[in-house]
Formats: sequence, C-alpha cells, structure tokens
Amino acid sequence: MRRENYTVVSEFFFQGFSSFHEHKLTLFAIFLTLYVLTLAGNVIIVTIISIDRHLHTPMYFFLSMLSTSETMYTLVIVPQMLSSLIGQSQSISLAGCATQMFFFITLAINNCFLLTAMGYDRYVAICKPLRYTVIMNRKVCAQLVWGACSIGLLVAIIQISSTWNLSMKRENYTVVSEFFFQGFSSFHEHKLTLFAIFLTLYVLTLAGNVIIVTIISIDRHLHTPMYFFLSMLSTSETMYTLVIVPQMLSSLIGQSQSISLAGCATQMFFFITLAINNCFLLTAMGYDRYVAICKPLRYTVIMNRKVCAQLVWGACSIGLLVAIIQISSVFSQPFCGKEVAHYFCDIRPVMKLSCADTNLHDIITLIISSLVILVPMGLVFISYILIISTILKIASSEGQKKAFATCASHLIVVIVHYGCASVAYLKPESENTKDQDQLISVAYTIFTPLLNPVVYTLRNKEVKNALHRAISRKPPA
Repeated sequence: MRRENYTVVSEFFFQGFSSFHEHKLTLFAIFLTLYVLTLAGNVIIVTIISIDRHLHTPMYFFLSMLSTSETMYTLVIVPQMLSSLIGQSQSISLAGCATQMFFFITLAINNCFLLTAMGYDRYVAICKPLRYTVIMNRKVCAQLVWGACSIGLLVAIIQISSTWNLSMKRENYTVVSEFFFQGFSSFHEHKLTLFAIFLTLYVLTLAGNVIIVTIISIDRHLHTPMYFFLSMLSTSETMYTLVIVPQMLSSLIGQSQSISLAGCATQMFFFITLAINNCFLLTAMGYDRYVAICKPLRYTVIMNRKVCAQLVWGACSIGLLVAIIQISSVFSQPFCGKEVAHYFCDIRPVMKLSCADTNLHDIITLIISSLVILVPMGLVFISYILIISTILKIASSEGQKKAFATCASHLIVVIVHYGCASVAYLKPESENTKDQDQLISVAYTIFTPLLNPVVYTLRNKEVKNALHRAISRKPPA
C-alpha cells in the first residue's frame, strides 16, 4: 500500500557490447555482413518456393515458413544490436521492451516446433512413402504450422504477463500466504436458511446432470451430436459446481474460511476454464442446431464424430488458454490484503487485494471477458437468426413447430447463461454493492447449472422417453 520509496522506471538501457569497446566496429562489420546474407538467403528461399510449382510440397512449405519466421526473428533483435555497436548506450521504453520480448519468445519457440514438424514430414516421407500424400495433406501442414505458432504465442503471453507484473522490490510488503473469504457475512441471520436452499439446489443440480450424462451414455437413441454436446455440457457444469459450491456451503455453516494462495489459484484456474468451456460448448450446440435445420441433408457429413470432438476440444482449449493467462497475471502480483469480499476466488475480488496498480490488468480482464462472452454469444445469435429465417420458409405449421421445439431448450439455456455472465463481468465494477455482486454470482454458480438438466428433461421429449425406457427396463433375473 506504500509506494513512495519506489523509483518509477519508464525505460531500460542496454549495456550491449560494452566489454568489447575496442572491437565494436569490427563486430559491426561482421554482424552486418551476416545479417544481410541471412535476410537475402531467406528472402530468396521464400521467393523461389512461392513461384516454382515443383517446390509446392510439404517439405518446402515448412522450409518457407521457417525462413519467414527466421527473417522476422532476426528483424526483432539484430537491428537493435547493430545500432548499439555504433552508438552510445541504447534506451528502450518498457512497452518497447515488452514488445521485443514478446516477438522474440513467440518466434524462437515457433522455430523450434517448425523444425519438429519438418522432422515429422521426413519421417512420413521415408517410413510411410505410400501414404505420404494422404497423411501430409494441406490441412495437416497448415495445422502443424498453426500449432507451432500457437504454442509460441501462448508461452509468450504467459511470460510477458508474468514478467511485467512483477514488483521490482517487495521487501516492504507483508508476505500473504493465505486468504480469508468474507462469504455471506452480510446475511448472518439467514445463513442456515441459505444453506438449506443452496444445498437442495446443489443436490438437484448434481443429480440432474448425472442423470443426463447416464441416460445419454446408455440410450443409443441419444447417440447424436446434439446429445453428445449436452452430455459434455452437463459434465462440465458438474465439475464447475464442484469447484465452487462446497466451499460456499462450508462458509455458511462455519467461521471465516481460509484458503492458501495455491488453493486460491487452483480454484480460480478451474473456475475460469470451466466457465469459458461452458460458453463455447453452448456455441457448439448452437452450430449443431444451425446445421440440423439449415443443412439437414448434409448434417451427418458436417457433424461427424471428428468435428464434434474438435469442437469440444476447442472449447476446452480456449478455456485453458484464458485461465493460464489470467492466473499467471493475477498471481504474479504482490498482495497486501487477506480478506476476499466473496465466497470463492473470483478475479476481481482477488485483484482488489493487490498492492500494485491493477488498472492495466482490469482493462485486460474486461477485454478478455468481452471476447469470451460476446463472441460466442454473437455466434449463437447469428446461428439462430439463420435458423429462424429457415424455419419461416417451412410450408407446414407442424414442421415449423417441430423445428422450433428442437431449439427452444437450448435457446432458453443460452439466454440465461450469457445474460448472467454479461451482468456479472461486463458491467462497470462500481455499479453494484458487494451483496448485489454476490447475489449475481449465486445466479451463475447455483441457478444456471441447475437450469441445464431442468430444461432438457422437462422440455425435451426424447430425453423423457429415454428416461421412461431406462426406468421400465426389467432387471436381469
């Protein structure tokens, strides 16, 4: 909380090759020559590969990507180095330093994995020559390049977030090793009532989601993409509530609850991962309904098992990526306070305990929240605009009713889910009181997970029929 002893650093200075003062011009000539040769060589490689169709093969595609990446890699570092050899001590702003470090890490790691992809290409070409063109098709090559770049970006984001949130000096801070949840301290007189209500809702949520997953897994009539996504959503919702609700129930019947920093980081990690996973699973379900209604003849081809698995994996990957970035950023901060004004480790309440200036982090959090809420929500609503326009073209009213019925359950869950998330994370931070914020949090941690099994069992004829079939089965004699 006290910062007056700190000197604000706005730029850095490179020492460069200060130990080689007498040989600077020689080094400059050598490095400049090597740099020009590097640029010229890589440009020639990329140009030749792009214009000569005989080189349009996976091997040379990877080589051109590596040459492009290497060219950008040297552009990030070498000009600065050459400048330091013929000038005085070079300065760079914090933003410039962060930018240079970001591209250096991204491109260096990208190069490593591109070399790995080239090794895999040679393995397939030599060990599986008859299947080479099938295995190393354009899509696979593009995925390998994109994967290499994505890993570089991910590591760079984590490293930059961690490095630039470090406090240069922390010895005046009291080391915080644990947090305490304030919980529902404002509702002291009603704690037992709240405990009974929340416990009932939690048990119903767990039971409902377990029933949905079980019914879908054992009933072959439900082995379709729509119910596959529903089972994944139910599984994710179950894990989501397990991360938060037991802690909340414990705080209602006990004293102030403590949690270690590692425990808080773990809870926040799974909360962010699963919450974002749920958002994108609902988007995948919206896409599934769009294909089923707007492209029914191609439904089984478009929504095959591989595509469904990729959509689920993509939803989970986005959740993991955002969680890693947020956790790295939040828990690299020094903390002065211990009391979390919430009943679980959410981002905003924890960040309020930081000693450092969190304005930049708050902006980044708002941007990330907007992207992971508004983007999937927008995609879902675009799907439903196309769906409704297609339904209205159906001649028979019976056909229209049937088409609407297949979407109604999902649309209800989407509206409530994204509505709660938007109110919780996209509103101005100072708009509501602590009690109002907690009540909003209860809506998306207790009521929204319960909505999924309720809506899909009470409103869904196929699920109800599957339940009847499961109940009416005679046990083996």
